[in-house]
Amino acid sequence: MLATLRLVRENRMLRLVCSAVLLAALAPGSFAEPASPARVTIYSGDLAWVRETRTLEFAAGRDTARITGLPERIDVSSIRLAPSGKARIRRLAWMAAEPQADRWIERARGRRVRVSLRGDRVVEGVLTGADAAWLMVRGDDGALETLARSAVDQIRMADPPRLTTEPVLEIVLEPGVSGRVPAELSYLTGGLSWTAEHTLVRTGEKTARWSSIVTVENASGRSFDVPRLALVAGQPHRVGGAPMPLMRAGLGVAMEAKADLTEQSFSEYHLYTLDRPARLDDHETQLFTMLEPRAVEVTPRYLARPGAGVALQLQIRNARAAGLGVPLPAGRVRVYEADGGGEERFSGETAIAHTPEGELVTLDVGAAFDLVAERREVANRVISDRERESQIEVRLRNRKTVPVTIVVEEPVAGDHEIVRSTHPATEKDANTLQFSVPLAAGKETVLTYTVRQRF
Repeated sequence: MLATLRLVRENRMLRLVCSAVLLAALAPGSFAEPASPARVTIYSGDLAWVRETRTLEFAAGRDTARITGLPERIDVSSIRLAPSGKARIRRLAWMAAEPQADRWIERARGRRVRVSLRGDRVVEGVLTGADAAWLMVRGDDGALETLARSAVDQIRMADPPRLTTEPVLEIVLEPGVSGRVPAELSYLTGGLSWTAEHTLVRTGEKTARWSSIVTVENASGRSFDVPRLALVAGQPHRVGGAPMPLMRAGLGVAMEAKADLTEQSFSEYHLYTLDRPARLDDHETQLFTMLEPRAVEVTPRYLARPGAGVALQLQIRNARAAGLGVPLPAGRVRVYEADGGGEERFSGETAIAHTPEGELVTLDVGAAFDLVAERREVANRVISDRERESQIEVRLRNRKTVPVTIVVEEPVAGDHEIVRSTHPATEKDANTLQFSVPLAAGKETVLTYTVRQRF
């Protein structure tokens, strides 16, 4: 068998290209039938559990079968194989794919090669060593020659090493069997994940439409035909990290006006199920409808913090009475609203955590352009080496045409006491005061308070 390795220069870098002949250099053996439709459960943190039925083919005179068509990012330690009948597994061996040309050169040591260099120079002999910068070739006369990898155009080999160009699971059963043996295969794999994408379209000051989709990404190195796709909101605890994710590629859209997914509780998580078959192609992202648009009640909230101006928040009670009342998986929320001419425009985005039914959803939308907060320290008096008194002034201006209420949050430390204040204060927590300050349209209000702090 002849294999060729070309080294092509691009932008002063070398790109390694293997010929198609090399792809045939696989280990011998009997292979399982192609995968049947798989039962796939995808979690929201780059993890999936896959179950499928494979038929192992044991040729006459061989005790080994091989399963291909497996994800590149499979968790090998999680593989479970249950053959039918009385046969039991004597040996399972995992062979990862070896597509890299550098790996091919490394395993070619001790084999005869023909190396073409720049300037039409050719060196033939046995490859005795290789690293990222040099090749070492022993010629027919016994002389050892070093060749710079940067000067190599092509490497040809009459007897290339066998490489695994895709992941392979090798199985040996006992007692020895022949013919076809059905087996149930299950495993955990990285490269499959899903996220929720929520949309809020404001239709009034206190009304909006909420909808949700999910994006399912397959970067596992394998495509799946799934009769009933299951998505789990929540992240099971695992020991050790998952494999590094692959790059996202193409986008496939699978959306309808009605919801594609149904929801139910599962252990301490929530399970969303696609009630129709789906195909998850490798390096593709698909979109499915989770919640069709529905009217919800929103409460605008304006929040002023030191040095941050005035921020707009939208609060929604996740309850049926407010238009929702469903478990909301963690994900991004994009907010849109109409301009003065009625044209819908993007106005901000934020993220929410997993939100059970009945909880309050608070969305940080962005800065409020027509509301101004100016803070300054008017006085600072040292009472003792462990006690200090400060007077703070916050000027609030409302340039809107409607009245608003601004919640002002102020930091405090240690044991503190409000000596005097123009507006009532509440304790948000041990280190934060809150003041609710109403402002009429086009007016200014000054919040002034004096706080005594002991350290």
